[in-house]
Amino acid sequence: MNKLNLKILSVVFLFVFAFCSCTDKGNTEKLKKGNLTIGWAMEDITPDGSVSLMGQYYERMSKYVQSPLTATAMAIESVGKNGEKDQAIMISLDVVNFHESLQDSLRNTLQGRLPGFDLNKLFINATHDHSSLYTGFGKYRSMLLKKLSKIAVEAWENRQPGGISHELRYAVVGHNRRIDYADGSTEMYGSTNRADFLGLEGPEDSGVDLLFCWDINKELIGIVMNVACPAQVTEAQYYVSADYWGEVRKNIKEKFSDKVYVLAQLSAAGDISPRDLTCDYKSGEPNMWDVPGIVEIGERLGNVAEDAYSDAKKDIQTDVIFKHVVKNINLPTRQYSKEEYKKAQAIVKKIRSAEPKDPKSPDTAWNKFLIELKANEKVKEYGPWDNKLSDYGIVKKQEALVKQYEKQDQNPFYPVELHVMRLGDVVFATNPFELFVDFGYRITARDKASQTFLIQLCAGDNGGYLPTKRAIEGDGYRGYSAMVNKVGPKGGAVLVEETINIINSLWDEKE
Repeated sequence: MNKLNLKILSVVFLFVFAFCSCTDKGNTEKLKKGNLTIGWAMEDITPDGSVSLMGQYYERMSKYVQSPLTATAMAIESVGKNGEKDQAIMISLDVVNFHESLQDSLRNTLQGRLPGFDLNKLFINATHDHSSLYTGFGKYRSMLLKKLSKIAVEAWENRQPGGISHELRYAVVGHNRRIDYADGSTEMYGSTNRADFLGLEGPEDSGVDLLFCWDINKELIGIVMNVACPAQVTEAQYYVSADYWGEVRKNIKEKFSDKVYVLAQLSAAGDISPRDLTCDYKSGEPNMWDVPGIVEIGERLGNVAEDAYSDAKKDIQTDVIFKHVVKNINLPTRQYSKEEYKKAQAIVKKIRSAEPKDPKSPDTAWNKFLIELKANEKVKEYGPWDNKLSDYGIVKKQEALVKQYEKQDQNPFYPVELHVMRLGDVVFATNPFELFVDFGYRITARDKASQTFLIQLCAGDNGGYLPTKRAIEGDGYRGYSAMVNKVGPKGGAVLVEETINIINSLWDEKE
């Protein structure tokens, strides 16, 4: 071999060696340790045997389990250069809502079990799953507290140095479900093929907020996914189901790893459902009242996470500002006029006085409601099968209005535990309501965060629907979700301002 060939061979060898070294270095490069530690845990909370499913006026006894219900916990802590700390444990549950101060009970159960953790900085949220269990008193309450305590402790103890990255993508999941008519009335799930149909009352939000969490080896360990649509495709079925979140978890495991956790959050979506009422399935959309619908949504959200993954991995942060504010606020309750009260009394009297005295009679408002429901289940392919405009649907709401009016002077305020958590450039903000989308837009449009994860049905018992001014004002019937509410538009405005002020204060402080 001559000298020239030997030199060429040497250069090629050095180039190949350098390339392989760089490649190996790229494959094994670790994150620089920052101020964050992150831990995860999950438990199956599926009840044993047949159970009464929550989410409707009427009882539905489960016949089988379509997909398991889960509770997922994410613990996060930061330690600053001067030793200052902040922390949080977020827990998401596949349930419709919370009852009897479940979060307070969980904190009490955890007393002494989380050394160094401020229990006030733990909060839980519901996915608003209508095929789930009751979180109030009973044996399932005990089971829930036991398992929630377990994952809170495990997530906290599992904390390891890691990093985060955030992405925003879009997927069609939720649609406005309040239908406006020419006579000034509005109806939830109203028919859109009537001649007097004017349009949808409010907007919808197709944004999907994603927080990717990574270990020190740049391996994905969990995703916080925030979607503006309740998990209620299966809201009228007779089986236990995690709804579309069960399919999301399945998709994430298939696309990434069975070790990747998914923490599900529900953004402002009080006037949203998974169904496009204007297309009436004419475009071939899958059945959004049963399994085909949850499979479709699960695939859409799984694809969103997969699409965002590569960009997220390029921008992992380990040293971030982490501040968690907990503030108790009082919102003005919704007040009803004497005229509304008397009108409601008259409606209640008319319906109740026409009922037979025998509660077993098929002519009571309740039994007529059930008879119509069962008949609809046999002949209608799609829901809703229950009729909120039946005598029972009407009297139930009017009786609630009468009761609320009679106590409204005693209850001028509704207490709310508000959590606002800044994590780098993004923020998480909670509320306990089914918050109409417009309120969410008012917050995200005015706050200083680059991305806002709003979490409804969170950090407290179910606060009910919180409707807009547009929803409660009108000439006619205002629809199930805007008729009787603990908090109305005035309280919603206070919630918006309080949330924005806290969020922006976290950016105004000197860093």
